[in-house]
Amino acid sequence: MKPRDVTLAAIEGKAERVPFNPFIMHLAAAIDGLGYSNAYCKDARVLADAQVKCAKTYSIDHVNVSTDAYREASAWGVKIDFSGHTPVAETHLNIEDFDGVEEPDLNSACRVQDRVEAVRKLREISSNQCVIGWIEAPFAEICCLFGLMNVLKLARRPNWSELVQGLIARVFSVQLEFAMMQIEAGADIIGAGDSAVSQIGPKRYEEACLESTQKLFKEIRKHVPVLYHVCGDSSVVDKEGRDMLELVVSSGTSILDIDYQVNMTTAKEKIGSRVCLRGNTNTSILGNELFTATHVKKEITETIQAGKPDGRYMFSAGCEWPWEPLNLATRNLKVAGLLVRELGGY
Repeated sequence: MKPRDVTLAAIEGKAERVPFNPFIMHLAAAIDGLGYSNAYCKDARVLADAQVKCAKTYSIDHVNVSTDAYREASAWGVKIDFSGHTPVAETHLNIEDFDGVEEPDLNSACRVQDRVEAVRKLREISSNQCVIGWIEAPFAEICCLFGLMNVLKLARRPNWSELVQGLIARVFSVQLEFAMMQIEAGADIIGAGDSAVSQIGPKRYEEACLESTQKLFKEIRKHVPVLYHVCGDSSVVDKEGRDMLELVVSSGTSILDIDYQVNMTTAKEKIGSRVCLRGNTNTSILGNELFTATHVKKEITETIQAGKPDGRYMFSAGCEWPWEPLNLATRNLKVAGLLVRELGGY
């Protein structure tokens, strides 16, 4: 099976082997000797060429256009600071003034169009690869617009859920439009990052975010599968019995990308028959020089063995693959690729 076919088949548990799909961003730029913020994140062609080079060198089954969380936010008027190692928000919008902010025209939003062009370029030069487009999930997007702490401060108000729902409702159509632009450009899958949702817990997620996330994913899945990238510990069960893993699966995602804090064996047993899991070797081990190749092999082997049974699994680290120090990052990426191919056959 070609890389694209392997990745898509894994969603239904029908792949002939475990797909090797580490989440690569900074490392692709570093391998090519590129500045991340001012080259990789600003030029679709640079990104596409670097992704393809990395995928070919390390036999990765997908390429992706994720760079930073502020593509949509920049279209709304958030100013981005490119002076550091990764783009960050220089300003945020004011929650109280948001009703008066005009909905952006994505066709004239340069960072949005750059990502769409990256999808188009990847589809053109990498026809055998699975091309993953990217948006932010609803809660992540409002955190990008207003700042995480400002959104969390709303929790002091008794109507927090209604306030968050209202903010999400305003950005929904823009999120869907951005996803559709990437699908039309050739994306096989749309990834949706939720970098902060684990910080609000199951109750607030269920009350304020779940319905809109379900609605967004349902619309996207009419066209392509969805990959839901949830950072942090999404295995929390609160005192009322709300199970975060069960809730994020009920979002309707096709693939759930779980971070290293989640026990893969537990996740596989609990939800693995209903969703394709991706993950989740500990990134703090992969990026730490104190851990030898032997340690790394052990961790990766355990991840594969936990995720592989009964299919519906793709190998990745818990989050973005480390990129510094470069020689360590590439050594461990090579080790992972070899182990996935050695142990991942069905």
